[in-house]
Amino acid sequence: MNIVYSSSDSYAPIAGVSLYSLLKNNKQCKELSVFIIDNNISEKNKEKFTTLCAEFNRPLYFVPIADIEKLTGTSIDIGRWNISTFGRLFEASLLPEWVEKVIHVDCDTMIMSSLEPLWNTDMTGKTVAGALECIGDNYKTEIGLKPEDTYINAGNIMLNLKKIREDGTEEKFKKYISAHSQLSFVDQAVLNACVPSSEKLIVPLEYNAYSMVYYVKYKNLKKVKRVTSYYSENEVAHAIKNPCIVHFTTCFMDGTRPWMENNFHPMLDKYLNFKSESPWADEPLWKDPRNKVKKTAYKMFTVLPESFVTSSIGLVHGVLIPMKNKRKNKAEVKYGANQSFT
Repeated sequence: MNIVYSSSDSYAPIAGVSLYSLLKNNKQCKELSVFIIDNNISEKNKEKFTTLCAEFNRPLYFVPIADIEKLTGTSIDIGRWNISTFGRLFEASLLPEWVEKVIHVDCDTMIMSSLEPLWNTDMTGKTVAGALECIGDNYKTEIGLKPEDTYINAGNIMLNLKKIREDGTEEKFKKYISAHSQLSFVDQAVLNACVPSSEKLIVPLEYNAYSMVYYVKYKNLKKVKRVTSYYSENEVAHAIKNPCIVHFTTCFMDGTRPWMENNFHPMLDKYLNFKSESPWADEPLWKDPRNKVKKTAYKMFTVLPESFVTSSIGLVHGVLIPMKNKRKNKAEVKYGANQSFT
């Protein structure tokens, strides 16, 4: 297996805990190579990554991140994200030619079991394999898709680098980034806009069990972002009970994340156990980053009826935000909402 992380130095301890959980729970894999797309990771953290992989007898390669803005010829509005997140779009050119397929794992994850079943999935004719995002139609039309098109979460994905190289897909990514001034979910929007649904392989949610499914009842999940196409209730329940990759995404029902103070994720204890066994065991938890307004909002979300909260959040995140971004995006005026980049 070829596993890829993309990290800055600030996120290196978080990526490190994830990598430790992956190595520990994939000992049975005969061949496993680790690639870290390096966005100015310190020598101290690089040494810890190197020591960790050596302990598990796994090869490790640091790959300098590309200058994304120079590559695309545009200034990118990354919002609350780090520019490292765009690294996954250009792994076909960043990694050696002999690497034809990779599993990209986000830093904010915890791997609970073997990734080999995912790795062995047939990717013939597919560019990317990933779990469906819990997202509404407005986010699809914002990036030029149709409501019925497939939209995946780009956090944990398998990429067919051989096909990406042969199809020149990275050039499509560059053109799309250059043409759009603001996008919801940054590189995830680019990936979904540029790869046609026929080339996306949907995988079970247990390969990307993101936070929302742990905090929001199934009947209310679709209200949050006005979702029309999603997993069944049984599929979501199975992912919660049997996750392979737990993805600690931000969620309005949880103001922090496991490497921060005041976190209450149901899988927190397991995460802290992995952290305590990793080279970053002594890394202090981050301070709670929320201001008074956000803390007050979180308390309100926990006491108000969930159906009311999800409906209200759904109006903001499922309608108003994508509409705002669509108006701001100059490219929508120039190219039109149906401009094809696939």
